[in-house]
Amino acid sequence: MAEPNTLKLAKQGNPKAIAAMINRSLRAKHIIAKVNRQDDCLQVLVESAQIPNQKAMVSFIRQGLTKLGVETIKTVQVYGRQKGQDSFAWNQSFDIEFSPPQVADVHHSDPDLNLHHTPTDVASDNDISSDVDDIKPSVSEPPPGSNFAQVPRHAAGGYTSSQTRQPRDHASHRSTQSSHSQPRQPMKPLSVGNVVSAGLRLYRDRFKLYFGLAFQGFLWGIVPIYGWAKLYQIQGIISRHAIGEFSEQPETIESIRNQLDRKMWDFWTAQILIGLIGFAVNFGLSIVSGIIVGIASSLEAIINLVTLGIYLWVYAHFFITELPLAVERNMKPKTAINRSWELSKGFVPNIMGIIAVGTLLTIPLGLIVLIPILITIPTVLINPSPEALLTALGMLVPLLFIAFACIGLLVMPFWQIIKALIYYDLRNRREGTGLQLRH
Repeated sequence: MAEPNTLKLAKQGNPKAIAAMINRSLRAKHIIAKVNRQDDCLQVLVESAQIPNQKAMVSFIRQGLTKLGVETIKTVQVYGRQKGQDSFAWNQSFDIEFSPPQVADVHHSDPDLNLHHTPTDVASDNDISSDVDDIKPSVSEPPPGSNFAQVPRHAAGGYTSSQTRQPRDHASHRSTQSSHSQPRQPMKPLSVGNVVSAGLRLYRDRFKLYFGLAFQGFLWGIVPIYGWAKLYQIQGIISRHAIGEFSEQPETIESIRNQLDRKMWDFWTAQILIGLIGFAVNFGLSIVSGIIVGIASSLEAIINLVTLGIYLWVYAHFFITELPLAVERNMKPKTAINRSWELSKGFVPNIMGIIAVGTLLTIPLGLIVLIPILITIPTVLINPSPEALLTALGMLVPLLFIAFACIGLLVMPFWQIIKALIYYDLRNRREGTGLQLRH
């Protein structure tokens, strides 16, 4: 039986005691667990000579903690890696579902399960209950808190397909563990093709929802200042909802809106600051390029291309600024701008490629919407009389307004989803998947 003091401490959420109990069960498998706790979130790192099996380990840890009934722990983040490696091979988060503590009554056996990755991944189909009642502290027990928090938190495999998070608002979202639900396909590591294709899939699946939000944003955008702030907030709502879809932490639009209402003016301020930065960069580049072209006019085309590249390079750093505001706690506009810059470091070429490909994909959409205008122009050219010009202008102005409004309505959700996926991937790479949407 487990030492009473260790068991008592484990039930209280003590990371050292929990590590001792986990390590006692895993000792025969030559797997070592290191445990750290941050508020109501428990972080568990498992490592061994081979990469531990993700499904088996997550299920094993979930069942053990559920049986312990640790009420002070709400969320668990599990990381797996090969011993000696700095990068995580996989990571997964789940919420604890409480049940009455049954530690004293549990007598399940711990069969010889394959807790490492194999071609057939047989462990995922086995019962991985552990005898958490008959546990003593292990000699491999890590010190309190362990060194887990100092481990470089890089996600080696991009998005993991997690089906452990359940929505808390069952009226608007299906449970991700329902026998009828289909977990969203994980996205591979950050690349142009992966981000754009995943964004298109999500937009297709949630088109009605996101288009409706975009229409609300369009109506608000007609109202100066306050309406613009509401528009930027709605963009943040779409992006946060998209992150929830891919991180298996679904939220209702209403709950997101309630949380972001107090940040409405932060979104507006951030956009103003980014606009000022963009203006300053563009102004400075115009002066420098003008001087160079004045000296060597033959280089004008090259200078213009280089200038455009520099501007896009700067823009890519601020591309996801609204995402930290929408997702992270205690985030202000200036902090969000700095956060976007830091997250983007090292991945700017990827982001620039994604922006370029996304823009190319939206060009055909713009051409389709502009067809009525393209049909009207030849009519004016055939009969260029003043009366015909006035008539054509009377038709073109509202047509242009409608055309650009339609393009904006269709394109805005797509770009907000793309931003969400880039942000989620960068967080995943740099910090693991400790991404919590609920504040």
